[in-house]
Amino acid sequence: MDGSLRSGILKATGDLKIEGGLTVTKMSLTGEIQVKESISGEDMKIFGTCTVKNGIQTDQFKLKGAVQSEGMLNAEVVEMVLIGKSNAAEIVGTRIDIHPFGVQKWVPWLRMGGTPELEVQVIEGDVISLENTMADTVRGGKVSIGPGCRIRLVEYSKSFHQDRRAEVVENVRLMED
Repeated sequence: MDGSLRSGILKATGDLKIEGGLTVTKMSLTGEIQVKESISGEDMKIFGTCTVKNGIQTDQFKLKGAVQSEGMLNAEVVEMVLIGKSNAAEIVGTRIDIHPFGVQKWVPWLRMGGTPELEVQVIEGDVISLENTMADTVRGGKVSIGPGCRIRLVEYSKSFHQDRRAEVVENVRLMED
């Protein structure tokens, strides 16, 4: 698509390349989507890869695959099942759950571009559960840092859990107002 796309419901299988932005109420995609500008909507489900230049704004973002975003991913609910290497500048949400796809060790050909991990500068949310995530700062209410994580700083207000197979340089409890 040469310009931008605006749609109520978008269902696609295969490759979708949009030179502008994407605004969609509900999206279900199996394959690969590339958006030169930004994505906005309400309910997004992607099985495959998502590449977006300026970020994603949605109510629900559910991904099984890999995401590449130079901007912020902002959603009430963020559920990412990593099949490949992913990155984003920042992830903000109410509930954030990021973990690798479990079948990787038995089905290695499923990998989409490398080890299933996420690199991100900042993650902020109320309830955060992470695995295989490399981040500079994680800030939230209830924070769980699982196996395969490397985090420089965790700031939390309610609870903090760190798996013994995770690396956290510093954790700080913030006082609630």
